[in-house]
Amino acid sequence: MNPQIRHAQRACEAAKARQAVVVWFDESGQFAVASYGETKAECTAVKPVCNAIHEAIHEGLLPVPGDKPRSSKREREMEAMQDERDAYQARAHDAEKKLAAIATLVSIYDKVSARRALTAIGETIGQQCSICRSRHGSEVRHACE
Repeated sequence: MNPQIRHAQRACEAAKARQAVVVWFDESGQFAVASYGETKAECTAVKPVCNAIHEAIHEGLLPVPGDKPRSSKREREMEAMQDERDAYQARAHDAEKKLAAIATLVSIYDKVSARRALTAIGETIGQQCSICRSRHGSEVRHACE
């Protein structure tokens, strides 16, 4: 894509206008913006509009034709923060499960020797149990309770 000021000038002349802002889009989603004013003062006056349109498209505030609207920088930051929060919540949930399993094991081994209790606490969910030799989840019940 190679937009030039003369293209914006032709658009302005075709519309019988004194100032124009032209936006080009190609098939890959790239875009370009150019402005034109008949006099230097008009050109200077329309340039901020051209820059604002470019920034709005770049930030995702204006949709790109043929494509779903891109999220703005702020929306992307919010999504990233939500993803981080979800990851922390998942880790906290896993930690709570492990703590619940340890608490269950401590209650099971409350009446057993300290050495055996420490051995059991060192085990994790899914490993073979030192009492019944089975693999069980966080809900552990044995006859010694």
